[in-house]
Amino acid sequence: MKIGMIFPNREFEKAIASYSYDLVESIKKTARPIEEITYSAGKPFSLFKKINRILKLDVVHVQHEYNLLGGYGIPFFFLYFLLFLSKKKVVTTMHTVLSQNEKFKGSKLKTILRKILYLTQNKIIKIVSIKTIVHANFFKEILVKEYKFDPEDIEIFPQAIIENAKIIPKETAKKKFGLKGPVYLFMGGMVPDHGHDIIIKQAKKIGPTILVVASPNAVNDRNKKRTQTFLDENINYVKKNNLGKFVRFDIFDINDKKPEWWEYFSTADLVLLPYRGGIGSGVFAHAMAAEKPVVASDISFFREISKKFGCVKIVNKEGDYPKKIKESIKEKNLKKMVEESKRYKHIFGLGSLAKKYKTLYEKL
Repeated sequence: MKIGMIFPNREFEKAIASYSYDLVESIKKTARPIEEITYSAGKPFSLFKKINRILKLDVVHVQHEYNLLGGYGIPFFFLYFLLFLSKKKVVTTMHTVLSQNEKFKGSKLKTILRKILYLTQNKIIKIVSIKTIVHANFFKEILVKEYKFDPEDIEIFPQAIIENAKIIPKETAKKKFGLKGPVYLFMGGMVPDHGHDIIIKQAKKIGPTILVVASPNAVNDRNKKRTQTFLDENINYVKKNNLGKFVRFDIFDINDKKPEWWEYFSTADLVLLPYRGGIGSGVFAHAMAAEKPVVASDISFFREISKKFGCVKIVNKEGDYPKKIKESIKEKNLKKMVEESKRYKHIFGLGSLAKKYKTLYEKL
């Protein structure tokens, strides 16, 4: 049985691409051969040029997020139609499941059209896929209640955690980057939905050091202007309000394949994820890989994890971040959160998840 996984390459996409590369390598270690079929995000022809390779497979595993192929996800319609006609066994991992109740920015017409697209695309995935994989139970609930998926056709596999991240001792890392005292880390993409400004505007109540590490360029957001505008707004706010002793920006071309990525994670006492929206977080997975606890917003993704693990502390109101951070940084509380981060990593490590994928493929 020939198995292949379709996902974007790292040149134009970092989150799902990195995750998929790591997952494929772990599956191979279980003695289960699997092919990588990659494409450039937003460029469907880069995938369709590889159709001949895809048609030689028995099982096709698609790493899916609505707009990965560009064009509002419409190119996915053609891919799934082809897979259906060729009678392939299809597995789809849905990294995003958008509810029909989701509120979108823009005109009412745009909202209506997007909801029609998502409804159509999800129906196609439902028909073509033998199994649909999601990372959390609330995704499954949306698919079952709103899109009429059969619960038996959905598997919940949490996002796999890297087990061999090259973390270094916290104090060693802090010394390297010239840091002292508690470090509250923002890592990765800098876009409005990630809520950097929520914390920065309360910096005096939180205290040093709020460390913002990000690339000046859009990573997974193809709107480069939005990334730069948000970065400039926050830097200017810090300068205008004399918050330089509380907030530090380390802005350069950073990604998870560079050693500095994990060295910065190593400096952290807490990782901050005050997301305004969204339904998942690759940065959370890397925080767990680095065994770093998280203070996060009250969204479904973090809320579900916090019910079973003490590695995440939820903040209900934006104004409560200083209180929750100070509570979490206390030695006794922080120690418990670190232990829970290790427990989460142990349960959902790449090795154990790879075995589950191998079993899933072989049962198809």
